[in-house]
Amino acid sequence: MSETIQTHTNRQYLPTSDTCFVCGEGNHAGLQTRFYVEDDMVKMSFDAADHHCGYKDTVHGGIVAAALDECMGWAAARAINRMCVTGELTVRYLRRVPSGGGLTVCAETVKSHRRLVQTVGRIVDTTGTVYARAEARFLPLSTEESLMVDDNLNYQDGDARIFDELRRSVSTEPGA
Repeated sequence: MSETIQTHTNRQYLPTSDTCFVCGEGNHAGLQTRFYVEDDMVKMSFDAADHHCGYKDTVHGGIVAAALDECMGWAAARAINRMCVTGELTVRYLRRVPSGGGLTVCAETVKSHRRLVQTVGRIVDTTGTVYARAEARFLPLSTEESLMVDDNLNYQDGDARIFDELRRSVSTEPGA
């Protein structure tokens, strides 16, 4: 994964969930961010507030892990067109993660199979300085569970609809 974050206009946003700690616009304790796909990576702006800090101007490690986990989870979901749950997450904290913004979380899939998806992620600033790295393994949900989650996501105009293919495959099955 390249260490430099570039600004592009080819972003496609992903849906949100009302209660999600990371992307939930209605979760006032959360990060209230949007995930997007750019250069085939899932990314999000990481703008932690003071109430996300373990101590002054330093984001709590659990918040850092949650941001990486969720971003990598979307990378896994995109890779196999199913929602996934975290099976294993390893975070390496390299530097104190400052609050206030200017950071980006980036994630991509490195290996995917029907039963397991492996991802990597990192938090970087605009100069390419890496604050944390992570690796994770995700377990796919069933077709029914994935579509149930999709039914409860909030889509805005132009958001990527990564589960539409899965939904079409179910509706074209014999007996459906």
